[in-house]
Amino acid sequence: MARLYLLFASVYLLEGITEIPFILNVYLKKLSFSPSQIGTILFLGSLWFIFLKPLIGFIADFWRKFNKRLVLTIGLLCSSMGWLVIADAQSTVAMTVGVSLKVIAIALLDVLIDGMIVTVSTAKNRTFIQSLVYGCRFGGAMLFSSWAGGKIDEGVMAFTQIYYLFSVTSLLVLIPVLIYRQEEVKRIPEKEDKTQGKTLSIEEQVPFREKIGQLAHPSFGWLLILLFLYSFGADTTTFFEPLVQERFGGEFLGRIVSIYYVGIVIGILTIPVLRSMLSMKTLFVVSLVGWCLAEISCLGIARWNGGMIYFFGGVFNAFSSIALLTVAVSMCKKKGIETFAFAFAISVKNLMDNSNVLIGGYVMEAVGITWLFVISSLCGLLPFLVLHKIDFKEI
Repeated sequence: MARLYLLFASVYLLEGITEIPFILNVYLKKLSFSPSQIGTILFLGSLWFIFLKPLIGFIADFWRKFNKRLVLTIGLLCSSMGWLVIADAQSTVAMTVGVSLKVIAIALLDVLIDGMIVTVSTAKNRTFIQSLVYGCRFGGAMLFSSWAGGKIDEGVMAFTQIYYLFSVTSLLVLIPVLIYRQEEVKRIPEKEDKTQGKTLSIEEQVPFREKIGQLAHPSFGWLLILLFLYSFGADTTTFFEPLVQERFGGEFLGRIVSIYYVGIVIGILTIPVLRSMLSMKTLFVVSLVGWCLAEISCLGIARWNGGMIYFFGGVFNAFSSIALLTVAVSMCKKKGIETFAFAFAISVKNLMDNSNVLIGGYVMEAVGITWLFVISSLCGLLPFLVLHKIDFKEI
């Protein structure tokens, strides 16, 4: 297990360090890409994630000769090559290729590591594993955002050096990948089939045809609508953070982004406590309204209130993400919708998340930053349209 803990920590630390979006956004802006070009690059590059994650998960579940170590190695090599391409790219096509390689790497690493965590976790170690991966991911992001934010004012060359560093870091994570034992995650937990009185392995529980059929379940349709409304809107971060950097400087941006990650960690730690005192419906409503207020408050950002706005933005971002996932999992469980359908639903949500960048680029060029934030905050209230269709009593 020690090898697996090292693997989990290393991969999530790598993702935390290298998933700092604002430095890529500022870099693209410094290379004179327009908002619509930035949106197109990030949208097209992210499309890989939508199709690869469920595909890799399906192959990993049903192909017995699937070699996780080999696929993890390929993912890390894609990550390294992606940052090298981004560092040297000067055109939209080249930059899209670089972003695509990085997203392919994330899809490979995410689905395999998440699957391993589910397989090896028990009632005794589950909390420890989640604390480990969350701590590594957000801790790495917080520390690196402060360092990278201070480099923004140094110009394009500083970005190139950062991306070369990302590339080397990706290769260093190969060490725990090569030393872990694949046999440690081959234990398939068994589930008691109470209706037939026999024990079935996970591979035998639900036939593939039945999993596909769950996509037509009425409750699954409401889940898709909820995820669609929750994710629909125009992205503001991609275009707002470069403006913040121009107005206040890279050091200010790095500091408030670090505070944002602190807010996320506080939100993750706080919501279980609030869950014991408030209903999930109350938390869901509070998360939606709180996020919208934090979003619209960015229009009045200043040096004295920037940290506060970003902190609460992080808190409510964590609240809304955890609340949405809790509601979605509960809807699936109560209606008998299994993992395959749930993974498909999350891929639809990811597609909507990626489209926000594209939508935001065109909204930004058409009406400006003020209306971009107004439209985005109003879209955050769209899930209220389907709240009456969700039974929160058992969630």
